[in-house]
Order: sequence, then C-alpha cells, then structure tokens
Amino acid sequence: MHPAKTQFVKVRREAAEKTKKLLMHNRLMDRQRYVEHSPSYVLFPVVDIENERIKKLLEMVGAELVLHEGIKKEVQQDYHSALRSAISENELKELVRGYDLLGNIAIIEVPKSLQKKKREIAKAILKANRHVETVLEKAGPVSGKYRTRELHYISGKRNYIARYVENGCTMLFDVRKAFFSNRLSYERSRIAALAKDGENVIVMFAGVGPFVLVLAKAHKRSRVTGIELNRSAYGYMKRNIELNKLENAKAVWGDVSKAYRHYIGKADRVIMPLPKSSMHFIKEAVAISKKRAMLHVYAFCRIGKGREMAEEVKKEIRGFGAKASLDFIRVVRPYSAVEEEIVLDFSITKARATAKNRLR
Repeated sequence: MHPAKTQFVKVRREAAEKTKKLLMHNRLMDRQRYVEHSPSYVLFPVVDIENERIKKLLEMVGAELVLHEGIKKEVQQDYHSALRSAISENELKELVRGYDLLGNIAIIEVPKSLQKKKREIAKAILKANRHVETVLEKAGPVSGKYRTRELHYISGKRNYIARYVENGCTMLFDVRKAFFSNRLSYERSRIAALAKDGENVIVMFAGVGPFVLVLAKAHKRSRVTGIELNRSAYGYMKRNIELNKLENAKAVWGDVSKAYRHYIGKADRVIMPLPKSSMHFIKEAVAISKKRAMLHVYAFCRIGKGREMAEEVKKEIRGFGAKASLDFIRVVRPYSAVEEEIVLDFSITKARATAKNRLR
C-alpha cells in the first residue's frame, strides 16, 4: 500500500514568497508537514482548498495544486496545551492573548494575578515554538518620542536582539530601543504589490526599515528612502539594508519635519506608518510628493469612523494645494475598546508644482 498523498501548492521559486503570504493570510498552510524545495519550485503543504477565489489568486501567481506525499513534522506540543500543564483553565482565561513573535524572541503580557507563574508560561512558549530562544515580558506601555517600551527578561537566552524574517528580508533590531510591529506584515506585502518598478518611494518614520526593505527587495529598479529620528532604529535600518544587500535603499537619520526639505517634489509614493502622529505631517507628505503620487496614511480613529477620518485627511491635503481621491480604506487592527488603527490610500494630484514657498 502506498502512503496517502495530500494537497500541495507548487509554484516557481520567484513567486514563492507571494504565494506563502497568500496561503498564510487565508490560514491554508498545513502545519503538520514541511515545505519542500527544488532548484526551480517550492511545494507548500495546504489544507483542502475549496474556495474558488483562492484558486483564482493562486492561478495569478502561476501556482498549481498537486498531490504529494510530503514529510510529516514531529509532533510538537502547541502553546495552549503546554500552558494547561502549568496553569489552570481559569488562569488561562486571564492571559491577555498569545504572544508577539519577533523571530527568535517572544514577548508576552502577563497580568498581575499571574506574575508568580510567568516563568512557567515562558517555558510553555519555549516548548511550543522551537525557533524561540528568549521570552520577554512587557513591563510598561509603548511611550515616548521613539515609541519604545520597557521589557523584562523571563526565560531562555538573555538576549534582546531580534532576528526577524519577513517577505524574504532579514531584520535585526534591539527590541528595547526601537518600535517594531509584526502586525503590519500584511500591509508591507500589500503596498509592495501595489508599487511599480522604477518608483521613488519615501517612508516616513521608517523605524528599523521593514517597509523600506520589503519594497526595495520587491522592486529592484525603484529607489526607497527611509527617514527615522531614533538614532538606534536608524542604525539598525542602515545595517539591515546592508545585510539584505539592497543597493536601491537608503536610510536617513533626521526629523521628518526638517528632512523633508531635501525631497520636495521627488516621491511617487509616500508611506506614513505612524498612526499616532501621521495627521501632523500631511504638509510634509504633500510637499515631497510629485505632481501625481500615492499616499498611504496610517491613523487611529474611533471604531467605525474610518470614513470620517478619511474626510479629515482629504481636507488637510486640500489645504496644502493638492486634490485627493480615497482609493482604499482598511482596518489594520483593533487598538483599544473604542479605537482602531486604519490605513487610507490616497491618489493625490497637485494643481501646480505645489507652491514650495508655502510648504517650506
């Protein structure tokens, strides 16, 4: 009797990263089997795909469904199963959520009621994820000019340098000294898919460079510039550009409110991934845009009030001599009981070369 075969998605290597993102986003990866590689193709193990929309998306990237035996993974205890051996069902409900996974580092939020059991919780994470080497605890809110937070060591290697991989880009950064959100990975992939080769892209508040890296890697003929005020984050962005050998990317240290003067009228696409403050930098975004450009604005708003926020941003853009058309709106994530983070994609057109004197 031959071993049973299961479904795999077969795709050429150059489209593998895009296919993986599509499968992960739709929760179609079969985590019980290994991804397999050949010189020309990648085989992704998947659960049964019945959705016609997904099948059409796979066809667009040149992928096909095939039957293949594959190799089963060793059974690994999942996080919640491991937790049940350390804490009770009632205590399990008190945990805020899972954990933020930044490559080799997991960051968890432990309520006061479970502080005495945080090492057992950390050990459960290490047991459930063989790639995690260090577990840290959130010891305060994101705060300050650089949006950092205090973190305390709990278990594993005493290390604070994350090695995180996204869309084929490797990123190194000190989790205590720079803000980073893995929850924007879909947004980085989405905007990279929208961008065109040859564009001049400017990323404001670029942090350690995730948007810069993903776009520069996806579009070798484009020029991608990241501006960051936090000297530590800037240093890691520069290092990450070198690590990924991206000659079409550049890290700039400086305050956007001053640095923008060097880029007036140069950007085909402007990305503003700072939801707390993006609205305060619309002037600078319009100033650095070409006569026609795309603007991606991340913002916080009251739940369900995204359209109203879009009208506010459009009004701001008009105030600086440009017309704006809202092309896309999406809720990125819930932020609090009353607020959510949204992204607004605008096509903007300047009536004239936008009076530089007015924008300076």
